[in-house]
Amino acid sequence: MRRMLYTFAVLFCVAAFRAQANGFLDNTDRQIIATCMVLEAGGEGTDGMQAVLNVILNRADGCQDRMVEQTVKYGAFSCMSSVWKKPEPDYGPLIDRAQTQSGVYKEALHLIALMEEGFLWDNTSGATHYHAASIHPYWADSLRYLTTIGNHIFYVERGYQVASL
Repeated sequence: MRRMLYTFAVLFCVAAFRAQANGFLDNTDRQIIATCMVLEAGGEGTDGMQAVLNVILNRADGCQDRMVEQTVKYGAFSCMSSVWKKPEPDYGPLIDRAQTQSGVYKEALHLIALMEEGFLWDNTSGATHYHAASIHPYWADSLRYLTTIGNHIFYVERGYQVASL
C-alpha cells in the first residue's frame, strides 16, 4: 500500500510539473501577447485588454503554447502587421511602443499572469473575432454576435459551441 501511494505521489508530481512547464508562457511570449493587447485595446482599459487576451486564447483553442502563433498570424491583429510574413520578425519596435504605456503594459502582463494561473474569466463569452465599433468589416455578417466591450464588437463563427458561464 505504501509503495502504491509513493508511486501515485511521484506520478502526480511529474504530471503536475509537465502541465506547469507546458502551460506557462516564456517571457518573450508574454511580451508579444501583452504588446498585442496594449496596441489593440490599451485605451479600452482592463476589460478591453482582457477581451483581446481571451480572443487570442480562444483562437488557440485554449492552448497557451499556441497563443503567440495566433497573435502574429497573418491578418489576425492589425497592430502586428509589421511582423507578418517575416521569417525572422523583429518584435522589438512593437514591444517598445507598447511599453511606452507602462501602466497599461503592466496591467496587460498582470492579466496574462491571471490567465496562466486559471483565474481569468472569458469576458467575451468565447469570441474568436472582433472589430472596432466604428467599422463594419466584410466578414462580420458571416459570424455570430456575442457582445460589445468598450469600442469593440465580438463574434464567434456560426455553429461554434461557446462555453457557458
